[in-house]
Amino acid sequence: MKRSGLLGLGLSLGLGLLAGGDPAAAQGNSRVLRVVPSADLAELDPTRGPNLVARIYQQMVFDTLFAFDSNLQPRRMMVEDHGVSADGLTYRFTLRPDLRFHDGSSVTTRDVVATIERWMNGTSIGGQLKSRLASLDIVDERTFTLTLKQRFGLVEFMLAGPGAPIAGIMREADARRPEGAPLTRPIGSGPFRYLADERREGNRVVFERNPDYIPRSEPPDGVAGARVVKVDRVEWIIMPDATTAANALATGEVDFLEAVGPDLTGFLRRRNMTVRRIAALPSVAFVRTNFQIPPFNDVRARQALALLIDQKEMMPAVAGADGRWGECHSFSVCGSVLATDAGSEPFRATDVARARQLLQEAGYRGEPLILLGTTTLAPINSMTQVLARRLQDAGVNVDVQMTDFPTMLQRMHAQDRPIGQGGYHLFTYYAIGTSWFHPLMNLSLDVSCGTRNWAGYPCDEQGERLRQAFFEAPDDVSRRQRFEAFQRRMWEYLPYVPAGTFDVFSAHRPNIQGVLDAYFIAYWNIEKR
Repeated sequence: MKRSGLLGLGLSLGLGLLAGGDPAAAQGNSRVLRVVPSADLAELDPTRGPNLVARIYQQMVFDTLFAFDSNLQPRRMMVEDHGVSADGLTYRFTLRPDLRFHDGSSVTTRDVVATIERWMNGTSIGGQLKSRLASLDIVDERTFTLTLKQRFGLVEFMLAGPGAPIAGIMREADARRPEGAPLTRPIGSGPFRYLADERREGNRVVFERNPDYIPRSEPPDGVAGARVVKVDRVEWIIMPDATTAANALATGEVDFLEAVGPDLTGFLRRRNMTVRRIAALPSVAFVRTNFQIPPFNDVRARQALALLIDQKEMMPAVAGADGRWGECHSFSVCGSVLATDAGSEPFRATDVARARQLLQEAGYRGEPLILLGTTTLAPINSMTQVLARRLQDAGVNVDVQMTDFPTMLQRMHAQDRPIGQGGYHLFTYYAIGTSWFHPLMNLSLDVSCGTRNWAGYPCDEQGERLRQAFFEAPDDVSRRQRFEAFQRRMWEYLPYVPAGTFDVFSAHRPNIQGVLDAYFIAYWNIEKR
């Protein structure tokens, strides 16, 4: 108890300084929602940020043409009306009237087209639309058309922002800036404004309510419908230490934890905190390899990895005694409409001896293999420790390199880096199931060649043809059939090794009301009573 009190005192002083040097002001404003996010924010361009914390930020500051409801169906957001030609090739979109950016300028179709083009040119998901696009044309300030080369039933789905990055509408000048030029003062049209002057890297991110935002008239549903902001400010307080964050919630220093480790759920529940899963599907755990360097550029080494991973060992370490977890051998998410375990039969039981043999056949000779990890995110930390032990069981010389999460992300996405110069061999990761159940959203299933896909950069022409066939399926029945064929190929190629599913809990104080069950955490509709 003494330890908790000391932590609470330290946090009170720290948060008081963050609020401008007045600890009383830090605790007294009922219109400020203080949140500990899952990680710090690293990318401010909505068409480039690749992870969950970026995705949450993107939809706070930027609006999208469509958004997902609680059933993961796209609904109109910035779009007032739209239609499709009889041949299914031309889509016509009309924007809602009076949409405005945070600087007061009007949102026009010039901004929309420029943003869509930037998103298509720089992302795996956007590239799928670009490859099918014949033209993107402005009709007038509020109307534009999108014409396809061939029928494609996922246009609205893609414009709703599946996964991350998304086509969050930026001003034309921002969308057309040179690639690589940073976006330091993002101007969106969403329900929150980003306060660049209050940003402290590694410390806090601050948003304020956009008083000029005009919500839709429909009730909130998932992240679709009305986005009514009921607080004045949202402050993300970066706290890498999970125990410190949990104590801050229990003592009232913060109001909301985006992610709670399994070892802390009991602590918080005993203190009357609300702890629950917000997302519709469980999170997905997996192990990803670097396909650009030996030994995992050889499928036999990836098969060895699959034979070492025991989901019944890894998932309890992640979920804890009080957590919910499950075995899952699907390259979708178990419990989703696409779930299947077809093709996984050879890898459902561990076989250390066979794994050791396959590693030798792949050319592994005892050199250190670099396993990236981070202590910032408890699930990755736990999975990394379990995986390191399993690799050592097979005689692998494991070099575990733990960093903060932004550094881990940078190293994951670096291309053609040799060992000793930032290169690595493998890492563990997890994603929320609602952003990973579909091959369009699951970036790790992009096996297209050309190194424009996700970290590790796999290349499998056969698998990519099957993925494209799935995208072109005319209906749900054929889509499920084509996904099973794709899944079977993925178990042959192994773009990653599924490690199971588990629930990621969020937690908030009992005076926080209106938290939506949604695709991801939405900070509109929340009240602090």
